[in-house]
Amino acid sequence: MAVKVIMPKLGMAMTEGTVVKWLKPDGARVEKGERIAVVMSKKITYEVEAPASGILRHAAAEKEVKAVGEVIGYIAEPGEVIPELEKVPAAPPVAEVPAPPAKEILATPAAKRLAKEHGIDLSQITGTGPGGRITEKDVMAFIEARKAPPPPPRPPAKVIPFIGMRQAIAERMTQSLQTMAQVTITTEIDATELVRMREQLKGEFELTYTDMVVKAAAMALKKHPLLNSTLIGEEIHLLDEIHIGVAVALEGGLIVPVVRNADKKSLKEIAAETRRLAEGARAGTLTVDEVTGSTFTVTNLGMYGVDTFTPIINPPEVAILGVGRIVEKPACYQGQIVPRAMMCLSLTFDHRIVDGAPAAEFLRTVKELLENPYRLLL
Repeated sequence: MAVKVIMPKLGMAMTEGTVVKWLKPDGARVEKGERIAVVMSKKITYEVEAPASGILRHAAAEKEVKAVGEVIGYIAEPGEVIPELEKVPAAPPVAEVPAPPAKEILATPAAKRLAKEHGIDLSQITGTGPGGRITEKDVMAFIEARKAPPPPPRPPAKVIPFIGMRQAIAERMTQSLQTMAQVTITTEIDATELVRMREQLKGEFELTYTDMVVKAAAMALKKHPLLNSTLIGEEIHLLDEIHIGVAVALEGGLIVPVVRNADKKSLKEIAAETRRLAEGARAGTLTVDEVTGSTFTVTNLGMYGVDTFTPIINPPEVAILGVGRIVEKPACYQGQIVPRAMMCLSLTFDHRIVDGAPAAEFLRTVKELLENPYRLLL
């Protein structure tokens, strides 16, 4: 008896998935545990293994969406017939209905003569005369229109399927804006010491500004736990663990791998973890656990030349921190106007849960940590 190959559940929130491609053709011999198909949830891709040895039969086409638990294929015995895959017999032919009699075409004698001379079927012309009669003028207009060169063909549009990751981003961001009272506040920090410390530490381990912001945010969340909470029903739950999502841009959209227990990790450990997660995101090898469960998110657009922006909260979190570029410009420092490396931070928070003052206090703590970055090493 054939063994079913089903659409796997790749996460608690997953309800359906897409069959991206079959790795083995229909009718091929496969062995148990062999990778036979690639499916995609709205966050990650996953390679499905054969649940048994036998002949693979496709029950879903590539790009087809199937619900979790629904059959996408079968592993059958050689020569076994699977009724579900048999073609439905064709419907009986419909009796022909005699065509209605042809409608008389009204046209002036001059119009008929001109149409005959040019081999024109009068049924192709719309008459403008009394009662819709075709006139000689109508025929002449039709002849002139035929002489005009056809418009140049429109270039084919490049179509991007609105499925998978792109669809998930759209749904989550729309839900976020529709269900939260989102407010964004910004501040500018003096990142001169941050730049100096990174240059010093780069000789010891790979380090990015995002890593340093993640560490500062984790330390600040310990001091301001309301920013590390979630709303469940009519209760605000302050979360004990601090898991920071780090947005990573991919060709097909955005994915947010999670640095778990970021408050308990050193700066060096955070740097190694964000690098590992980013590489996994770009290679498409992250697991469900590595992209779910964040309690706060950091997103950095500084490398794209962005100063400030309005990041959208990743539900069910209550806040997200946006990081802008570092740019050298004149600033007042110790009573003098001197060039300093400056950077903007943008904090979006859910005003239903967090008021402006505690949100500003959190942002000020992050600012103080980044302006005195050696505290990140404590």
